[in-house]
Amino acid sequence: MARPRLGAREWYDEKTDKFFIRDIGDDGKPVKFSLGFGKKDTPDYLRRVEAEKAKYIAKKHAGGARKVKNQDTSDVLVSDVIALYADVRIRNFIPDRHYKKAVARPEDVIKRLKTLVEFFGDMTLDELDEDSRDDFVKFLHRKAVERAHDKHERTMARYQEQKAKFDKAAVARVGTRREALEPKRKAPIMPQPFDPKSVEFKPLAALRYLEDLNAAIACALRRRLIRADVHMPLTAKYDRRTTIFSFEQVVRLISHAYFKRGMGWVDGKPKQGLYVWRHLARAMLLLICTGSRKTRVTLASFNDEGDRPWIELVEAYDPETGKNKWRGWLHRLGDDEVEHDNKRAPKVELNPLAVKYCVRWKRQGIIYPCLFPYSPSGQDEPGELAQAMRRCFREVLGEDTDAVIHTFRHTTATWLCQQPQLPLVSIAGWLGMSVETLVTTYAKYREEDLKKVTDAFADMGDFVGRKASRVGQKLTETDRNAMIEIMSDSFDSKKSSIISIVRSGCKAA
Repeated sequence: MARPRLGAREWYDEKTDKFFIRDIGDDGKPVKFSLGFGKKDTPDYLRRVEAEKAKYIAKKHAGGARKVKNQDTSDVLVSDVIALYADVRIRNFIPDRHYKKAVARPEDVIKRLKTLVEFFGDMTLDELDEDSRDDFVKFLHRKAVERAHDKHERTMARYQEQKAKFDKAAVARVGTRREALEPKRKAPIMPQPFDPKSVEFKPLAALRYLEDLNAAIACALRRRLIRADVHMPLTAKYDRRTTIFSFEQVVRLISHAYFKRGMGWVDGKPKQGLYVWRHLARAMLLLICTGSRKTRVTLASFNDEGDRPWIELVEAYDPETGKNKWRGWLHRLGDDEVEHDNKRAPKVELNPLAVKYCVRWKRQGIIYPCLFPYSPSGQDEPGELAQAMRRCFREVLGEDTDAVIHTFRHTTATWLCQQPQLPLVSIAGWLGMSVETLVTTYAKYREEDLKKVTDAFADMGDFVGRKASRVGQKLTETDRNAMIEIMSDSFDSKKSSIISIVRSGCKAA
């Protein structure tokens, strides 16, 4: 006679101090899973065990199609909340008035959610506080140290391999005519021992993870999985960027990248003396001429491929000159891509300088302007160029520079804001941002610019005894607050200078 089934029941493991739910499934196989807590760290463990058991029984009898609603936050695990969020926002996304569009870069979101489950998964929502946040920051730092250590191990392995080859060649020279000669290749330099303190402690690295966690909790509240809201304390936000390029620095960066020589791969063989950064020069020119975000330029193609940005070039008759004239547009979004509210990417027309060089690059057979053509893998799609761009910044601007690729967008926004004839609304729309973001985040000024604003009051004369109408007329000459140019040269001279500089260095791709 078979043993009767005992049904769902709790079970306590004294070795691990964890409670488990044990049961026999519908298929006759045993079911066992941890509740994630024990007696030591949970004073009211009896109530929590009963609640978890009741939740399991409810799900079991509902066939898994129904979730227990309006639970207390002390009974809901963070892993359950994140699982619901991943299901609603990624796996089975259905647009509604709260979530009109799917998340951007779902692969990155899934990676962050997995990291959150790895640390917070066994905690309840009531356990989310500043202490758990600080522990999570330390947890991320430990993972960063582990990644740095693994990278150092790979570097040491490459060094050992190169050292073995060098020693083998040295032994082979013994007793030959080459023994007295200087070896052609220098001995590899041994890397420094790994120092965990060399990994910078970055509390702000946890910000994006914690924002995802709060979004998951908000989703659980909206779907009525929990009856009360819980807010995970966030770390401080990143400081706003204050660095912009001067016009001279932009010219130096483009010129340096254009004439940079180094080693690349041609037909599967290494070759020296190649222009290895000309794709950076093309990227810089497009970035400063369009003010676009990095991926909207670096992934661009001259063909409409649907899944990436693309550059449209059209030659049409110009009645003013009586000749054909090229015009161009940057489609910041491909036809198959989704535009997000916080990452607007409107189509923009290219200025004549950008059009001129885009036409030249396309005629040379280039499909992806920002593609590194000398990769050992022979890739035919543009890849990540942030590392090469950082090297270029350090070589031109110094090792202590804090410039990044996004600095080009800040620079373009600042230059445009300093043209008093351009309305701020038009600039913001052209860049794909709000006017508030343009003014508070992107537009920069210098101390000498503030002095020019002060000096501008001298043109108004003495307010005493003057008619108010004349003062008001002076203050409303433009449809927005006048902004003083950041550069000493005029806008026309800047355009002429960059055309002459790029013309002198860019006669060939």
